[in-house]
Amino acid sequence: MCGRYMIDDEAFDIRAIIEAAERNSKLTSTSTDSPIWQHTGSVEVFPGTYAPVIDANLEPQFMFWGFPHIMNGKPPLINARSETAAEKKTFSSAMASRRCLVPASAFYEWKSTGQKQKDRYEFRLPERESMYMAGIYTEDGKFAILTRAASPSVVNIHDRMPVIIPSNYNDAWLRDTPAIILEALTELHSQQIPSKTNLSSQMTLFQ
Repeated sequence: MCGRYMIDDEAFDIRAIIEAAERNSKLTSTSTDSPIWQHTGSVEVFPGTYAPVIDANLEPQFMFWGFPHIMNGKPPLINARSETAAEKKTFSSAMASRRCLVPASAFYEWKSTGQKQKDRYEFRLPERESMYMAGIYTEDGKFAILTRAASPSVVNIHDRMPVIIPSNYNDAWLRDTPAIILEALTELHSQQIPSKTNLSSQMTLFQ
């Protein structure tokens, strides 16, 4: 799954996306007339907050992380399984025509260490400042992140991870048939060799 991720808005491409979203967005803070994104540096993004997203028209927007559940009263969904999202009534419409890219610098997963304690691991792409996670969104700007089976370098921490879109697949993910793209991405990910570099006991890398 992906329950939290990090944005370093000093990364060149992410800063450009945020600035474009600020120009495009009608969302403002409740206390000032400034754009809703008022952070600088590294920011941890939580479910239930707004974050920059690139929509199906290649336009950066601020969207709310939490996809409405089809059943009233259920909490918003932050993830959707890529293997079944196109078939689920909750996600099928968005999968067909409202796919997005969710920029991030890293994502987090937790591993149980017993006694109700968990270690947090931060995953980054080697030698890259940013990554783009596959997402879907509603007409009123609420998004979920697609997940897939974990890669070899993540599976011992968690059995799921976000679908990471390689940069040369960005346009295809937004515009082509999603089943074809997901099949290609699954094949691509299965061929990658995970990094063996550990930044610390709490951090690791993957490809």
